Amino acid sequence: MNNKEIVKKFTNLIMRDGKKSIASKVLKLSMTRASKQLDLTEDQLLNECLSNIKPSIDARSKRVGSNSYVIPYAITNNQSINLALKIIINVARARKEKSFVDRLVNEFIDAYNNRGASVKKKNEIHKLAEANKSFAFFR
Repeated sequence: MNNKEIVKKFTNLIMRDGKKSIASKVLKLSMTRASKQLDLTEDQLLNECLSNIKPSIDARSKRVGSNSYVIPYAITNNQSINLALKIIINVARARKEKSFVDRLVNEFIDAYNNRGASVKKKNEIHKLAEANKSFAFFR
């Protein structure tokens, strides 16, 4: 995926009630503010944040007989980018700042510096997959 497609997907994920123009403005403003604070271009910021957040493996639940197992799956680059975008948005929505732009700016900065809730979420996914790798043969 190139940056244009990623921004389009990001905008669609931020969008609520079909208000795409507002979602687009929020994303553009937050990326501009974060890139100014870090002295980067918007493309560099987006690529670095996604590379710090995107997981390389996912753990999904699968039912075998009467038992439910968490099974680790290798995921493609597009799937990992989409998962990273969803993680950023969900974590930004859970933050305590007043406006969504401020939340997204601070989440971008935290993701760039490899800290914060989004990186923690990625590490949780990796730990879950590592803990359940003995069930990988159910795939």
